[in-house]
Amino acid sequence: MHKSSHDKMSWFKNTYLNDNDFLDILDVGSLDTSGTNYNYKSIFNSSNWTYQGLDFEKGANVDIVVDDIYNWYEVEDNSYDVVVSGQFFEHLGFFWLTMAEIDRVLRPGGFCCIIAPSGGPKHGDADTDCYRFYEDGMSALAKYVDFEVIHVSTNADAKPWCDTCLVAKKTGSLVNSGDNLERRMNNLENKLDAILNSIKK
Repeated sequence: MHKSSHDKMSWFKNTYLNDNDFLDILDVGSLDTSGTNYNYKSIFNSSNWTYQGLDFEKGANVDIVVDDIYNWYEVEDNSYDVVVSGQFFEHLGFFWLTMAEIDRVLRPGGFCCIIAPSGGPKHGDADTDCYRFYEDGMSALAKYVDFEVIHVSTNADAKPWCDTCLVAKKTGSLVNSGDNLERRMNNLENKLDAILNSIKK
């Protein structure tokens, strides 16, 4: 993860999300190997929000380990209000399958934000670096799962990566009231689980 990507995800949070809403947030490809603390967890640190990181291997900033990055049977349908991903889609051989999983786990009316480079050298611990993304490609990715494109842009000044950012919304209305007792209880339960898991480590 690099600073310009972290800054863009902060912009997404500040522009589209409300601290007063009770949100369940999933970060796809969350493993932090950078050592720079630019992962997204700190961005979504709100008392009303639950953040979970998903990846296909254990490590820093990973709460859910999936066996198959293209088929998350470990995650229920319509489980999250927001799904984010940064510096991950370029490493996926079949990124559209992962996008279909985002569609499956995102609640109706929920947001997704995907950030991926449009430039830069080959990179990655596993040396699997497949794609670069432009604005038209990101828009097509959203349309593939019938999401509404809210925003798409490329940061040409943030070299060498020149990240492209997609903000899209799933069809429907997000039922998210501060008075929703069930959502608040689930949020509290998730936070307690996270605390207990950190103590066990």
